[in-house]
Amino acid sequence: MYRSLYELILPCSPRLVYTARGAEPFPAEERFPWVRWEACVNEKAAFEMALAGAYASKRVACLFTVAGVYEALDPLMSSAYTGVKGGFVVVCVKESALDVTPLGPFSKLPLLVSDGTAVDLSRALSFAFDLSERHEIPCLVETLPPPGAVDQAGEILPPATVSRFERNPARWAAIPQFRYELHRALNDKVERIRAEFETYGGNEQVVRGKSGLITHRATIGATADAGGSLLTLGAVFPLPERKVSAFIDLMDEVRIAEGPYPAIELQVRQKERLRGGMAGGRIAPPPPGSPTEEVLFGSRVQRDDLGPASSINMAHGMATSGTEGEILAVTDEEAFLHSGLPAFVNALYNGSAFLLVVRTGERAKEIEAVLAGFGFTRCFRIGEAGEIERYTGTGRLTVLLYEGDL
Repeated sequence: MYRSLYELILPCSPRLVYTARGAEPFPAEERFPWVRWEACVNEKAAFEMALAGAYASKRVACLFTVAGVYEALDPLMSSAYTGVKGGFVVVCVKESALDVTPLGPFSKLPLLVSDGTAVDLSRALSFAFDLSERHEIPCLVETLPPPGAVDQAGEILPPATVSRFERNPARWAAIPQFRYELHRALNDKVERIRAEFETYGGNEQVVRGKSGLITHRATIGATADAGGSLLTLGAVFPLPERKVSAFIDLMDEVRIAEGPYPAIELQVRQKERLRGGMAGGRIAPPPPGSPTEEVLFGSRVQRDDLGPASSINMAHGMATSGTEGEILAVTDEEAFLHSGLPAFVNALYNGSAFLLVVRTGERAKEIEAVLAGFGFTRCFRIGEAGEIERYTGTGRLTVLLYEGDL
């Protein structure tokens, strides 16, 4: 997967490429010696290293999974205000139901989405780097995993940029004295980017009647049952409002299909309220019937759908709010050690009772040592998923370390 991404990023002439630990190594050090690749200890460190390069006018790329981006929220949120001088693109690979789309409106960073094909992803990356340089702001690109290897054509030349860092406390420090001006400048920047997104080639519209669907290119399966009109967005934030409103005006009814967080829908509804109601179609509610709740071994399953290790807080909330039945939280070792420890300590301190399965690889001993340091003794290793059933019904907080998928 990473090899395909590297091959699509290289034509954009990056100078620095950062990933988190465990990613496939950059394959082209000999062919492209001007590109520095580094695998950092985690996504937060990688983002901060990349941000420093972008401050110094370098073209920089970060490659993360969607879940990994949420590990870098601290520097990511500030980067919209401080901005950058070089092009800075964060490529986020969607490997689960989790989406990056909520981070667009939340952080005010421009967000493009791609279906993962070479043509569409190349277009998104090229547009993102150019947009980032011109507007001096990082850009997020969410993509489905590329389908396979990419054949690179043509000569790739080294970037012509040189390192330079302009001392400007009003820009880089973002202290309260300058925050208001930075906020105004960011809002102006967002509106200029919105105008550019109106003509972005990744936004595709097909009119086949008065019933419409609005979705984005990284929504898996959203277009499979779309028999009517369809607006597929490649630009999610800032929303290309004129294009979306024009599509809605053609319809009698419009449905919006996206991930679990309604990033497009929130922007559409806000726009319609501002213009005093909808001139044409109305926003239809989602189809009746919700996805079937996941149950394993008689337990209600809570996964990291809201971010890394979010399952722990969600399970604790369910357990302490009187939810009936056994609750099974599922996370992985990296998420647990990076984001899950405060949530686990909170659950332990408040006497919560649920099962927590941590999918492990190489860090099981570290997790056991950390839990032992808390004085927590109900931590067990299991070899098969079926063993989970043995630990249900205890009424106590229990951690199971499992080296496998669940």
